Amino acid sequence: MAEKKTAEKKTATTTTKKATVYVGPNRLAEGLKQYTVYRGDVSELVKGYTEKYKNISRLFVPVEELDTAMAAIKKQGTPLYLAFNEVKREESK
Repeated sequence: MAEKKTAEKKTATTTTKKATVYVGPNRLAEGLKQYTVYRGDVSELVKGYTEKYKNISRLFVPVEELDTAMAAIKKQGTPLYLAFNEVKREESK
């Protein structure tokens, strides 16, 4: 019986999907809201936005790295800072 519970726990943890958060500026017309958490693979979602925003994929980070990403967005010259401002610049056009 104990072995069965252990096997169930392993299955549950291995099937848990990775959570990713969007840290870029709001683009509500396009369905992007800052701090939205996505579960699972976001590559298909990101593909749809890369035609308009070349570096938007950098703005989808694992939830565990949210604090680091937010610090990088505020630090001038970092890849996240540049990607954030690229999306933000398009907003004003």
